[in-house]
Amino acid sequence: MSCCQVTLSANAGTALSFGGLRLWVDALHNQKVPGFSTVAPELWEAIQIHPAFAAPDLLFFTHCHPDHFSHGMTREALGRWPQAKVVLPEDRFPGQALLTGRRERVRLPDLTLDFIRLPHEGPQYANTPHYGCILESRGFRILITGDCKLCAPELAEFLREDGPIDLAILDFPWLTLPRGRRFVQEHIRPKTLLVCHLPFSGDDLYGYRTAALKSAPLLENVDVRLLQEPLQQETL
Repeated sequence: MSCCQVTLSANAGTALSFGGLRLWVDALHNQKVPGFSTVAPELWEAIQIHPAFAAPDLLFFTHCHPDHFSHGMTREALGRWPQAKVVLPEDRFPGQALLTGRRERVRLPDLTLDFIRLPHEGPQYANTPHYGCILESRGFRILITGDCKLCAPELAEFLREDGPIDLAILDFPWLTLPRGRRFVQEHIRPKTLLVCHLPFSGDDLYGYRTAALKSAPLLENVDVRLLQEPLQQETL
């Protein structure tokens, strides 16, 4: 019996079927950034009829950068699925859950979400409101870090407090850079690692896909899977 299913939209966007709920994480964005991919109109059409994305219960955005969040697409999704709740760290929608504290917790039936404010990668984004999360259901724990600064001490502290991780969903530098891999092995220690923020093949200007593929065997005792194709699904 599976614990969860993860389906890629584009970039770091996923739909998670977990804890009896469907959660979208950074799934809606349509501004193209050179070297990366986004939810183009044809992909958005496919998402709206794909069963893995049907009737979301919660839309969570780690931050509001345009490669992770689109206000217009989120508004459109809420028009289609008005029952969905929105959680993000900027005040954008009436009735949303606004993340403001260092630590916040949301409890739902069969699912707990522990949010923590984490520094975004890059000194130019030091003041960007940005949150990671640990989702837990029946003892299975999923870590989502968004664009967290590589090897951030705040993340290490969070992991010490909250215990072991079954699945981590991380941007590719955590895999391709040696210090990222060391942090994964010393602090996160996931059973499975899903690597995201990889471009689709036609957008890979800088060889990120090749670098991730070469680095995957370097993480010992971790089931490493690369999220590379639109609507790719992984089941755990």
